Amino acid sequence: MNHRRFVIFAALLVLLIAACAKRNDENPFAYPFIKPLHLKRQSGKPYSEYKAFYLLTEDFEPRVESVDDIDRIREVLQFARSLSAKYEIHWTHFIDVSTLAPAFTADDVALKQKSNEMISDLKAMIGSGDDCQLHLHGPLSRAFLDYLKSQAQLRVKPSGAKEITGYRQRKSFFFHSFYAQGYREMVTSLIYGKHLLENSVYDGKPEVTAFRPGGWDHGSSEQDTFLYFNALSESGLTVNSGLVIGEFGTQHWTVGNYPGRNLAIVTAGEKTITEISPTTGPGGYVNPVLPNDLNKLANAVSDEMPVIMSVYHLNGLQADSEEARTKAQAERGVLESHFQTVADLASKKILYPLTLRQLMAIIAEQQ
Repeated sequence: MNHRRFVIFAALLVLLIAACAKRNDENPFAYPFIKPLHLKRQSGKPYSEYKAFYLLTEDFEPRVESVDDIDRIREVLQFARSLSAKYEIHWTHFIDVSTLAPAFTADDVALKQKSNEMISDLKAMIGSGDDCQLHLHGPLSRAFLDYLKSQAQLRVKPSGAKEITGYRQRKSFFFHSFYAQGYREMVTSLIYGKHLLENSVYDGKPEVTAFRPGGWDHGSSEQDTFLYFNALSESGLTVNSGLVIGEFGTQHWTVGNYPGRNLAIVTAGEKTITEISPTTGPGGYVNPVLPNDLNKLANAVSDEMPVIMSVYHLNGLQADSEEARTKAQAERGVLESHFQTVADLASKKILYPLTLRQLMAIIAEQQ
């Protein structure tokens, strides 16, 4: 083979390897068991003249290792509550129930008391108009689950584990190679986590119906995602919030979808699940402390009532050093500016702020 032919052959080989290595971004919104959902514009409703619904959500996953940790997050909750009271925009909190564990299992009496006071703060926020739903980054700890089982014997019979073959999840939710026991652990944690949240912040009523997966990890393939939704169905959950497109850490990774494309009906197991995903934005999703043109998003579609969902982490304000406190104080100002922007757009009948629970009532009315 002469030099020129060798160069051509080598170039073709490189292209072939690149083509084989390249994979299309996974788009769960295109899976056959996930169908788009579009909300109709309705007359005679409080929101009839508005352009879009707006949901402010946050993943509640603070540090709770010490009394100081809990004092700091309680002060953050007070700040968040003051913003809602001032601007009439309420939070939907996706609570990682593992962070509530010290209120029930801590040996430190002071830590247990402070944890219960934090739960009382969340209950007060619900009383003022906020919503709380379920969030987990993995199975509940064995000690916490044993405690919960000692308080209530709940029915756990996950049929979805029967035909499972081994594979590895994309990243965070299962933490290990998947197998039938892992599926049962997931369903058990969802069922007991749901029950705990209902009884700790809602005193038994109403039901907690929605879940957001930690690390946005619903699985990296169609099979993974189907099993994930099947687990939600078997756990008595009817709403998911957090489909992702692409592979985490890559350039094209995004959470949710654009307005008009971030709602869906999922058929998995015996029931259907409503998908209400965050709105795609800078950094992956619309974040209250990052630049976003909410007016433009609200006017993105005209033939339906779109939903704009933002995502925040209040524990980001849980500062434990002087440098962190300075940064957190600046971020508080940015967060309040976001509230002011949403309030201004609401006064112009562009954005209609509501909680996830309120949105689900509207969706149920249209089904």
